[in-house]
Amino acid sequence: MAQNDPDERLVFLACQHIFRGSNSQVRKLKTVKSLIEQNKLALADILREYNVDRTSNVAKKLLENQVFDSTLKAKIRFPELFDVSPTQSAEREASEAEAARDEANAVKEISEREASKDIAVISHAAFNDEQVSGESRFTSTGFLEKNVGTTMAVPSLYPVYIHYRGQHLVLTTIQGLLEQGCFDFAQRHFPQLLAKHGWDCPEAVELTEWTKILSRNSTPLIKPLKKPLNELLALLRELRHSAVHRLRKTAAGVELLAENAQLFLEALEDSFRSEKVLCLRRELRSTIEELKRSKDFLEGRLLAQLKEIQNKRSKLDEWEKNAKETMICEDLQCSNDIGEGLERFVQEVKAKDPKEANGEKKLAVASSDSFDSEEEFVEAVIGVPGF
Repeated sequence: MAQNDPDERLVFLACQHIFRGSNSQVRKLKTVKSLIEQNKLALADILREYNVDRTSNVAKKLLENQVFDSTLKAKIRFPELFDVSPTQSAEREASEAEAARDEANAVKEISEREASKDIAVISHAAFNDEQVSGESRFTSTGFLEKNVGTTMAVPSLYPVYIHYRGQHLVLTTIQGLLEQGCFDFAQRHFPQLLAKHGWDCPEAVELTEWTKILSRNSTPLIKPLKKPLNELLALLRELRHSAVHRLRKTAAGVELLAENAQLFLEALEDSFRSEKVLCLRRELRSTIEELKRSKDFLEGRLLAQLKEIQNKRSKLDEWEKNAKETMICEDLQCSNDIGEGLERFVQEVKAKDPKEANGEKKLAVASSDSFDSEEEFVEAVIGVPGF
């Protein structure tokens, strides 16, 4: 067993699954040891070389530096664990673009159906199917599966999705802020419209209705826009459709809708609500970056494990090949040795005179070693013909 402490990187890789969630806040050495003791089976490799005490000391140091708690701090400490190859980057960009196209198609179809009033409500299950095109498909875990064009197939963790409950909460919260902002804007600039329809609160008017109203009434009133008005309104409709029809959006798609909402509220000169959306965007951005670093780490770890497995498999294949060759060679040698012995015996039999062989047999019977006394031997010799 090694006398030095284990490498920090080695401990991080081995214990990363243990010190997560509430366990990432552990600081007492006794508790660290207890958690490592509970996971001895999973840590068998590292504990075989280093004892529990040494491993616990290093784990405690990493916990105190919040390496297990933050993927950003882990990346700063172990940058090589989060490396992404150019090929991986290109594949991820392609998967994000494909998901964005699928989402756009789903939103477009909802808009067309609602405009034609063919369907009032479209089930989430139906749109799950519509979001999938070509060979891409969501698995039961929510991941997009694909085969990397290498000798090792790696399940893709991209594009990035936040947990749906979180997505729904973010979008419905922003939708509510937008509807409040639009209602306040209407109270200031065209209260007669609100009175005409009997709209006395923000909840009375849906966001899509506001996009129709503001497209006709907002041009002279809204301050200079950072985006074309039709683009802003289109993204507001997309946000509403995504929230109401429970469309799964990529994290980048959710972030885009949040950014658009902030710009729209700024155009309405609603600084109070635009600040709230900005606060949500910052937290959303932090969450997305955390997810990306986690996915980069997990994919990198899997690739390293697959390479190690491939190396071991190659050694096992070589061992198997050598074992088979050894068996065949030894069997051949054994066959040769036994065959040569048989050949020698046959040659000896062929070379001997039959009479000579018969005499030798009789003499062998009269061998002195077969008798207990000299008298018995003499009597036996006299009894042999020819004596």
